[in-house]
Amino acid sequence: MRTEGRQPDLIRNSPPELAKAYRVAADTVRRDPHWAPSDAEKRARLYEREAERLEQRA
Repeated sequence: MRTEGRQPDLIRNSPPELAKAYRVAADTVRRDPHWAPSDAEKRARLYEREAERLEQRA
């Protein structure tokens, strides 16, 4: 049985849940040894700004 296109995506349709995911991504990129520290911090700040934007929408 295919539910593709008929079942809502709970992350995309829920700004608070998506904000949580962005916060986890920010934490993850800061810990990832494959990123240069300055690049990791820039990326983490980007994720945190997006999380804040989504939290304001909620």
